[in-house]
Amino acid sequence: MKKLRLRKEVLIPVGTLVSGLIIFTLVSVLFIHTGTQRAAHITKDPLYKMPYNAQQYGQSPTLVSQQLKVPVNKPVTQSSAATVAACKPATLDLKVLVLAGDGTEVDLPAIKQSLDYIGAPYTVYTASQSPNSLSESKLDDGACHAYYNGVILTTGLLAYYNGSQWLSGLSQTEWNTLWSFEAKFGVRAISWYTFPNVDFGYQNTATAVSTSTAPYSASLTDAGKNVFSYLNASQPFTIQNAYTYLDAPLADGTTTPLLADAQGNALAAVHTYADGRQLLSLTFDNNPNLTHSIILSYGLVNWVTRGLFIGQQGVYLESQVDDVFIDDNTWAPGTTCGTNVDNTTTSYRITGSDFQTVVDWQKAKHNDAQYRNLKLDMVFNGYGTETDAYPGDTLTKVAKRNQSQFIWTNHTYDHAEMDNVDTGFVDSELQQNFVTAAKLHLSNFTTSAMVTPSISGLHNATFLNEAYANNIRYLVSDSSRADQNNPAPNEGIQNWVNPQILMVPRHPTNLFFNVSTPDEWVAEYNCLYHSFWGTDLTYPQILDIESQTLLQNMIVGNIDPDMYHQPNLRAYDGTHTLLGDLLDLTLSKYSALYNVPVKSLRLDNIGHAMADKTLLRNSGVVASVTGKTVTLTAQNAATIPVTGFVHSGTGYSLSSSGWVTNQKVAYVPVAAGQSVSIPLS
Repeated sequence: MKKLRLRKEVLIPVGTLVSGLIIFTLVSVLFIHTGTQRAAHITKDPLYKMPYNAQQYGQSPTLVSQQLKVPVNKPVTQSSAATVAACKPATLDLKVLVLAGDGTEVDLPAIKQSLDYIGAPYTVYTASQSPNSLSESKLDDGACHAYYNGVILTTGLLAYYNGSQWLSGLSQTEWNTLWSFEAKFGVRAISWYTFPNVDFGYQNTATAVSTSTAPYSASLTDAGKNVFSYLNASQPFTIQNAYTYLDAPLADGTTTPLLADAQGNALAAVHTYADGRQLLSLTFDNNPNLTHSIILSYGLVNWVTRGLFIGQQGVYLESQVDDVFIDDNTWAPGTTCGTNVDNTTTSYRITGSDFQTVVDWQKAKHNDAQYRNLKLDMVFNGYGTETDAYPGDTLTKVAKRNQSQFIWTNHTYDHAEMDNVDTGFVDSELQQNFVTAAKLHLSNFTTSAMVTPSISGLHNATFLNEAYANNIRYLVSDSSRADQNNPAPNEGIQNWVNPQILMVPRHPTNLFFNVSTPDEWVAEYNCLYHSFWGTDLTYPQILDIESQTLLQNMIVGNIDPDMYHQPNLRAYDGTHTLLGDLLDLTLSKYSALYNVPVKSLRLDNIGHAMADKTLLRNSGVVASVTGKTVTLTAQNAATIPVTGFVHSGTGYSLSSSGWVTNQKVAYVPVAAGQSVSIPLS
């Protein structure tokens, strides 16, 4: 058999903290543990003082001796309603105003993360950096044009500590200006973390609980099911690793709970003021790594913008399986920890029976409406399909028969690395795999994208230029390397040598390339991470940890693909595979949270989506709504996604958002300097 080159981008010596493997594990650890760490950071509450001490975290807070002066929240009395009525109707820009106290609030990254993944334009105003400067001219033109269609506060009073006392981020005059703006234009507001009191629609009898050791459960109310219609309301909503206040809503009909516990406390609620303003408040803290923060974020943005905003959100599971049709070394139980992967003596290549097991697994997933678009991406090396490559081969025939069930991606013909190659060699590696794709009649394959072995060739001009000449436009990069990660959420990187090629960051995973059975995975995992965890982990424990990382990538809306390898598809007991076990648990956790369909995209489509996201960010788009018309003007050409209740029209496509009933996404091409209008329902 021909000598094939092994990947070394995943398996490295224990203790080397710069590898994708270690970094990715640390990401998963941070996801699980950072909430506790950050909870300690946020115990200095805007209204109350909590010791920066883990032992006292979760106890009842002590009043600050110099209590923050609370602004007077009275109905706006100026005659703004008459002004808006005269506009017939007013114009609101589709942009969110984010107000922070001093910018150190851990809720601020959570807010920005949500808006960045969606792609919604926003402005962050940090109150402590510009005292007494929030004037009407920053909010509207003084007549009929509002510069924002939603306001998000990091905390209820934008409080911050100046070193000696707590201060409100805005003066009484600035608060009055903000409230007048909201009342005048009907702009909604959110307080992402709130100490509950009468001003926010609560009974002012708050108690505090710690959720660092056990989650706190609540349920969506009927009103909450409307705002967060994409959540699985049959499951309890849990808050963990975030300081939480409990208080009952006012009983005068002005407060509508969205999340409530069994004792009648409202943990999320909408309060309507006498002047018509509406504010949605959360009584628990948030950060960008906490599950409860992430899953509420779409509903919060959708609510505050009244269901109309620039951008879109999706849920993706992009599982790329490298080395299909060839074999890989495997890590046999008992292998000495620290052994170089090149020196392991066992190998595995999946069989036709293994592949049929994967086919059956994926078809079973398609029985659930959430997963009808789920497809594994088979990243293949055509050499393995040759008649003399693997005598007795059963894989190729089964794969060809079921090729339409999967996505297929070029991985070079015989797994040759692309760092030191000439043009003829590059042509041969690519063209031979193109021929293999034709021989197998691969219906979901493109010549424009590929995964290079060991993520090689990204700095090699010879390879890059010849790949471009062979129609390659998208290459995978390694997201665990700082210079190869997304520059912004769901955006790719123009290659440094050939900018006409876009690099798509891909996540290395801790389902290693050289494991095919639970015993193999457990043995290698514990070799690498015993000292990190302080103990050996079992197979279920490993699945739980690694599925949590995949889950977070899904629910945040990350479109980056994940890396696996063909030994992970071995039917180790005749019916189960390692990758199937990992994805089963991930999707089980996902279904307990969301009812939104999951998408799997081909690599070139991922790259195209990333390029569009970059164009959107750089477009300088200004969008506004007047009555039932949205007008878009862009400084630079881009296709602008508009999420909302929009009608079909000339010059743009329309699709379901998948999140809110009847909510559509319009994809509107706008040339540089052009203005385009689209109708609303």
